[in-house]
Order: sequence, then structure tokens, then C-alpha cells
Amino acid sequence: MESWKLLSSRVQAKLDDQEVAKFVNSLRVYATKDRVNEYNHYHLDRLGRPVIQVRAKNVGPGAAAAPDDKAGNLAKQIPVCIGARLMLTSNLWQPVGLCNGARGTVYDIAWAPGADPMQEPPCVIMMEFDKYTGPLFLTTADGRKIVPILPVDRDFLVGAILCTRTQFPLIVCYAITVHKSQSITEDMIVTDLSCRDFQTGLSYVAVSRVKTLQGLMLDAPFDRNHLTYASPPEGIKMKMRDQQLRKRQVLTQNPYKIGTGLRNST
Repeated sequence: MESWKLLSSRVQAKLDDQEVAKFVNSLRVYATKDRVNEYNHYHLDRLGRPVIQVRAKNVGPGAAAAPDDKAGNLAKQIPVCIGARLMLTSNLWQPVGLCNGARGTVYDIAWAPGADPMQEPPCVIMMEFDKYTGPLFLTTADGRKIVPILPVDRDFLVGAILCTRTQFPLIVCYAITVHKSQSITEDMIVTDLSCRDFQTGLSYVAVSRVKTLQGLMLDAPFDRNHLTYASPPEGIKMKMRDQQLRKRQVLTQNPYKIGTGLRNST
């Protein structure tokens, strides 16, 4: 009950206009792809710039249909325009901030010499990342650090067949799914707990992406029952069964010594 009261205090309708204004450019974290796509489309449209769809190159039967989480975190296609907010989905150079979850703004898009932009994907997307600390590739007149991001190859399996996808390791990030947010922590986020989790723990993951309660804003009021269950969901039941099975086996001695190993407690 106490946790519900604390979270309820961060519902947008309960915050004053000045507090709400602080979240205008904050990352949105939502449970479903449809909600994320709707929010991202709205913000791309507001930019008023031509948007291109950068389609992945796929090699292997079934590769083109593979979702991004089965294809090395590379999207089937990415809507991109100058000024769009994008997020890295791969660790390219972690010590300088080019890591999974790093966000930035598209500065420019370029094609190889002689390429047809109407038929071929770009060869580079020039990005200004929020927290890049590495060497200078290009600095604008107003001091912005611009970094080139190139397509990458990722191998993956479709059944027993080895496939490859080539794509920029980027996604639009005005809003992202809860699953995409698991590697990041933010000063401020906006999320929505008004719909019951379609998968165990999504509400917890979404809320835990922010460092402080004051950095959280909820789009809409939510029922306390959305965070509780009369009986454990199937995902929790599976975890409980697995824990019980593990308890039946106990390491009694060093398993790397001859003649020792597991003792079955049953």
C-alpha cells in the first residue's frame, strides 16, 4: 500500500505545470511496441523533415522475418531523419560512451559516392551523442562532437541455419520498450502503469530505470491491483518450481575431486 501511494504521487495529473514541464524531453518507457511506435511516429512527424526507412540487408532463409531480439539487436528497418533522436543497441566503444543505450541526435545522413539514395541504404549516419567522451571525428562551428555510425553485421540462427543481418545498430528513442530499457538508468523517465503487466515484472523494470522518485512521472492513474496478483503468474510459478528442483540437489564436497559430487536430498 505504501509503495502504491508513493508511485501514485508521481501521476502527471497530480503534478504542477512547472514539474510536468521538466519531463517534456524525457525518455518514455512503455510495455508494448505499439505504444512506443505511436509515440515515436508523433515526434518524427513533428520534426517536419523527410524521413527515410533504412532497411536491413538479410542473408539466409527466414532472416528477413527474424525480430530484432533474435538478430543481434538489429532492426528490420529504422525510420531516420536529420534531427531524430536515436539510441545505440550495441556496445561499439564503451569507454567513451558508445554503448548499448547511448542516445543522441542525427546530424547528417550520407551515401557512398555514386550510390542511388532512392534504391540503396546510406553508408553512414552522423550522430551527436549526449555523453560521448572520445576523440573528435568532426566538430561543428558551435562545438558539437559528431560521430560516424556505420552498419554492422550480426550472425544468428534461424532453426539450424546460420543467417546474417546488416544494419545500423540504432533505433528511434523518443520512447522505447521496457525490454530495450533494461541496460539503462536515467535521471528522468515517463512511463505508464495503468495497464496490467502482460509479462511478469515489466512495471518493476520500467520504474527501476530511474534514479529517484522525483525523476519519475506516470502518464495516468493506475489501480493498485495492477501491481498485485491473487495468485502468482505463470512466470513466477515456473521460477518457484525451478528453485524447488534446485534445492533437491546439494553440493556436499568439491565436485572437481574424484569421488565427490552431488548428493540428492531425496
